[in-house]
Amino acid sequence: METTLERTTLSIRVRNDIKEKAKELAKKEHRSLSNYIEFLILQEDKKQQYQEIYRIPNATTLEAMQEALNAKNSEEEVDLSSNDNFLKSMGI
Repeated sequence: METTLERTTLSIRVRNDIKEKAKELAKKEHRSLSNYIEFLILQEDKKQQYQEIYRIPNATTLEAMQEALNAKNSEEEVDLSSNDNFLKSMGI
């Protein structure tokens, strides 16, 4: 089964140097300018979804991180600067 995505025209105004740079980058990726712009937008969307799902701690995680930070029996310092640093400081 073949699926065809509906397309529409989008007119935008950009500086000439930006347009030329976009064309150059698209050519390096063996893409048309339109396809390259679609690709960039979809990549950014995936990146943001990933960050929302996996990189931003939810309320439960933040509470646990705070609890670990306030633990009276812990002599080691807990690093809350990022999820990765937190996990490393907890020995995970």
